[in-house]
Amino acid sequence: MSDTILEITPLAPLLLRDGRPFAGGGEESRAHSLPLPLPHTLAGFVRTQMGEGRGLKWRDLSDDALHRELQALHNTPIRALPLRDETFMFPAPLNAVVEKPQAKKPEEADEVRIYRALPAELQEGEGTDAPDGLRPLLLTDRAGNAPGDAFKPQDGYRYWPQDAMQTWLLGGIPEKLERVEGPPTDERTHVAMNSETGTGDDGMLFTVSYRAFEERVKVKREPPQSETDGQEPERPRYRHCRWTLRVKTDLTGDFAPLGHLGGERRPAALRDCGNRGQWPNLGTFEGLEAALLSQDNPRLCFVLTSPALFAGGWKPGWLSLTPGQARAHDGAGLPAGVRELMAGGARLVGAAVGRRVPVSGWNLRENRPKAVRWAVPAGSVYFLEVPGAFDREKLLGAWLKPLSDDQDDQRDGFGCALWGVW
Repeated sequence: MSDTILEITPLAPLLLRDGRPFAGGGEESRAHSLPLPLPHTLAGFVRTQMGEGRGLKWRDLSDDALHRELQALHNTPIRALPLRDETFMFPAPLNAVVEKPQAKKPEEADEVRIYRALPAELQEGEGTDAPDGLRPLLLTDRAGNAPGDAFKPQDGYRYWPQDAMQTWLLGGIPEKLERVEGPPTDERTHVAMNSETGTGDDGMLFTVSYRAFEERVKVKREPPQSETDGQEPERPRYRHCRWTLRVKTDLTGDFAPLGHLGGERRPAALRDCGNRGQWPNLGTFEGLEAALLSQDNPRLCFVLTSPALFAGGWKPGWLSLTPGQARAHDGAGLPAGVRELMAGGARLVGAAVGRRVPVSGWNLRENRPKAVRWAVPAGSVYFLEVPGAFDREKLLGAWLKPLSDDQDDQRDGFGCALWGVW
């Protein structure tokens, strides 16, 4: 079955709750929004639009035929990536640290010093108290130099374009990097309403931080042609940027073109691009396929493009497989490429993992909130060493596929990853 590419365009700022408590007009008077929807939120939206296109009646949940239809929709894997002006954007790898510019404003700097954190090579007699033989990560720049005493990290580089990620996955450091923080925040103040009188309650104000999927970006001002041309300096210019979401799935059929995404039923449009829509396949990352296939390099890494749910909390459960267990395993339930990888004796030697992300939701069938689970954030990086030979062609099939341990989480798109070398 051929893959289908869908494009989601929010038609209004979205409220994508981040798990913190909130009650309009109560003690918690501010609702915060995530930059992008969590994987299961997007998966639910796409499946709902598919069901709407098929004419399913959602309220008749006791119908056996409807239950089978819902199960078929749920069993379909869905993966998503954000686009910014038709450029795929990836969460910044968490082993990258950008130095704060000294002489320029951050928004005007396109050439920044980036440091890369890699597992340290321990010398004879050196050691750490890290568990399972993990090694500390040390920062170096493109020339191999460590940060100086005046080093200060610069935030705001939360998303990288494809060309920068290509360089990073090949073991290099990009020379230029635009400061992209994701869809901008649109903060609005509301008043709690009295349901009996239909008027606002005095003093019951609350604030909601939405995410707008359009932004105005300042363009770096070009210097004048000459100092004697007598013209006024050119005013700052701006360009309009639009964020959308591209989804890959093998669902086919008619999709409802308009639906609601996130909290407060904010509208979003869905466009079916068929199997001709753009998607960042491994072949579009020049030189990376050859690097991953090379048996001479035993060092591999993967960068999460979506939050992951692992059996070991921050650590994938499948990393506990021994080579013998991996060879004897039939591969059922394991993420793509993992069986062959672990058969080669892959072991984790380091990781750059961010703060955990709460994942919850509402159970429509039982009409109650789902229990909170904790996910590894997107951008987390895992460093592997694979001493033995293995079928690396199988690893190529894991490109942008989910690495979460549970199959339901894999179908929802939790733990999709890019693979590279270090």
